[in-house]
Amino acid sequence: MKTGCYLSQYFVVRRHTISIVVTIVSSFSFIMQVEIRPEDYKIKNQYICPNKISNKVDQCIKNIANNNGFVKYNIERKAFSTNGGNYLGLLYEVDVNGYTKEGKKELNIFVKSILTGHSDLEIISVHDVYKTEMFAYKVLLKLIDELQEDANVPIKERYKMVKIYEESDAEVILMENVAKKGFRTGHRMDVPSLQFTEMAIKELAKLHSFAFVLKVKRPDFFEKQVKTRKPPYNAGEQWLGLTQNMIKLVMDNIDDGYHEKVAKFCENISERFKSYYEVESIRRCLCHGDYRPNNILTKIVDGEISELITVDYQMMHYGCPIIDFLYFIMVCTDRPFRKHYLLHLKNVYHTTMTRFLKYFDLDVNNFYSRDDFEEDYKSKLDYGLVFSLIFLPFMFASEDDVPDLTKDDMANLKINVDKRYKSRIQGIIEDYIEWGII
Repeated sequence: MKTGCYLSQYFVVRRHTISIVVTIVSSFSFIMQVEIRPEDYKIKNQYICPNKISNKVDQCIKNIANNNGFVKYNIERKAFSTNGGNYLGLLYEVDVNGYTKEGKKELNIFVKSILTGHSDLEIISVHDVYKTEMFAYKVLLKLIDELQEDANVPIKERYKMVKIYEESDAEVILMENVAKKGFRTGHRMDVPSLQFTEMAIKELAKLHSFAFVLKVKRPDFFEKQVKTRKPPYNAGEQWLGLTQNMIKLVMDNIDDGYHEKVAKFCENISERFKSYYEVESIRRCLCHGDYRPNNILTKIVDGEISELITVDYQMMHYGCPIIDFLYFIMVCTDRPFRKHYLLHLKNVYHTTMTRFLKYFDLDVNNFYSRDDFEEDYKSKLDYGLVFSLIFLPFMFASEDDVPDLTKDDMANLKINVDKRYKSRIQGIIEDYIEWGII
């Protein structure tokens, strides 16, 4: 991702001010002075983003250090590249090392800040999705934790979440950096293992279950804060242009024999896409909206996955659970994997939901029976193809040529895809031909 932020040189600490000389890739430099209170405060290897968001991040880090009782500390900050795994934020890691009155202490913080310019995107309101993520971390997930505690859900069975700092807001999100505890994310183009996929589907079923739990246990909250969550997409002229460009990219990467079938399916693709989010009868739960390995933290111990934690709730909305399920299955796996395990994973999903709801004394049949699930799956199966045709190129953007959404015109966006894209999109199309959708 092209973030516009670059590594600064080391700088010298004086008694009350710091003089920072930053060299920007565009070959100009500037001097910035920052007032610092602790004499021993110094920052090493800092990535500077020359805008108000960067200053805000710095202030948040100082507040966190002060609130944690630091009397002497160093701060080290470095940029974090997802190589195309994230398009809507600047990511970096911050380590606070120093001393409190009780002794030596260290904080490891993961920061995601909004990128300036994104608010102008027509297809999505980036300010809104950051507000949604704040709601998820500061309100929803805390309530979920309380509900699990009240229901005595076993620790190993609970839906997990990352600690968020109260200094976070709709522009800057600061969380515990669990990478320091061994958590990692998968590569966006890799097909995950069966073990990971099973565990991820179980976590998805738990997340979906909480809408039903809230409907019973916190009905006012459900009506005002859950059912009102709208999808983030805005279908306008840029959306139509983006869709047309992505379909052209698809045609350039599939066999000629599939062109006619795909072209016919795509005749009303924009209307199809909107319908998946607007039909009230299938809106049942809070959907993650971007459920894939990049947004699932994984801890491996002795070669086995011990824990998963879902993150990045920017696209969360009240909708159809099948949308999340198909998104994960079609975007994250390939045709051979689906051929062997798709039915199994459907069973994993609904069995997990059935078992998880029992902790809250709820019967799945009163909310989302297996018949309901299968009916939604059948009626919305084509969503997986629609989404893949439009958005799979973003998942397979070449790492050395990731599009910059702050600069590129979405209506005329061009994506240079990795060579693996061709086999993945063709496998998806072959599945949908076999399933009788196209």
